[in-house]
Amino acid sequence: MLKSIKLRLYLNDDQKIYSNKLLGSSRFVYNNCLNYKITEYNKPDKKSVSFCELGKHLTDLKSEYIWLKDSHSKVLQQSLINLNTAFNNFFKNKLGFPKFKSKHDKQSCRFPIDAISGVKGNRINIIKSLNDIHFKCSKSDESFLNHHQSDIKSGTLSRSKSGDYYFSILIDKPNKKLNKPKNEIVGIDMGIKDFVITSSGDRFENIKIKRNNTGKLKRLNQLLSRKQKGSKNKEKTRIKLSKFHEKLNNIKDYYLHKVSNQLLNENQIIVMEDLNVKGMMSNHKLAKSIQELSLNKFKNILMYKSNWYDRNVVQVDQWFPSSKLCSVCGFKHTELTLNDREWVCPVCLTKHDRDVNAANNIKNEGINILSVGLSSPDLKPLESSTLVHSMN
Repeated sequence: MLKSIKLRLYLNDDQKIYSNKLLGSSRFVYNNCLNYKITEYNKPDKKSVSFCELGKHLTDLKSEYIWLKDSHSKVLQQSLINLNTAFNNFFKNKLGFPKFKSKHDKQSCRFPIDAISGVKGNRINIIKSLNDIHFKCSKSDESFLNHHQSDIKSGTLSRSKSGDYYFSILIDKPNKKLNKPKNEIVGIDMGIKDFVITSSGDRFENIKIKRNNTGKLKRLNQLLSRKQKGSKNKEKTRIKLSKFHEKLNNIKDYYLHKVSNQLLNENQIIVMEDLNVKGMMSNHKLAKSIQELSLNKFKNILMYKSNWYDRNVVQVDQWFPSSKLCSVCGFKHTELTLNDREWVCPVCLTKHDRDVNAANNIKNEGINILSVGLSSPDLKPLESSTLVHSMN
């Protein structure tokens, strides 16, 4: 499996200057080549510029802008590969037309494997100008990197908005085997009051990381707006605000991984709704809360980790009425509203907790989907990625 290990880099002044030039050159090449493709296509003959022609255009750019020759050539070539990938994603996967990169956003550039010299202890050698760099990561990741340097595929240098430097190494790591789970299958319902509710009644709280820190965010934004434009104090306040945002995002990411790891450790099959987050965001009363939950990110974490650990994730249709069905007798309560947190089934008289009942209905629907899949001769019993991806 491919896994990314993120290193915090501690560069000296010369290395920072070179890294900033490298990031700027990479962004310049990407934007210039994107503009070149757009310009050529807008001409009457509607010419589509090939990847080979982009390579020739890069050579012309180096002749026109001499300072580009100071940057590592393979990093600039990776900018062309990234642009080509962005267009392929646009045409094949409908992920949106490639956008121009801004110097005010997070900066990054990619190094191929032959541009990374190696790791020794807590020091990394990337290229000649970025040599013997001290880094920090977890002890387990540091040990793994030192023993599996031959499995490194690529590396990405990035600079955050707060000015910190990171290096993400993509490495081919053997699959980790988890212990036998205590549950065969579980259904999960995701909400706003509680983040995740399982069919067995377990609840994972919504930590409300942004809402609980609204006061400090507001104060920092007010301080930033009061500083004189272009002053050193404004830049210091901007960095302070960026660092606080990064801290909150790190806390949220840690929590998402913690919840996903517990669910995958304890269950062989996880059944969840294929949520239409974009549609849910149209509800302006709930949009801020839904955005804070990072539902799509959590789903993606569950999906790729299930492939790592040989677990199954099954998705039920987004229009499945999980909250309105009685999980005992199947009665549909059509008049149920968002304010109704508990309700009694008029047929079997079962008292339901709205969220736990929804999780049980999702679990039951997952069992139905699996039974249909298992009856097909083309599917193997409980085969992880085959069954999961067939439902998307």
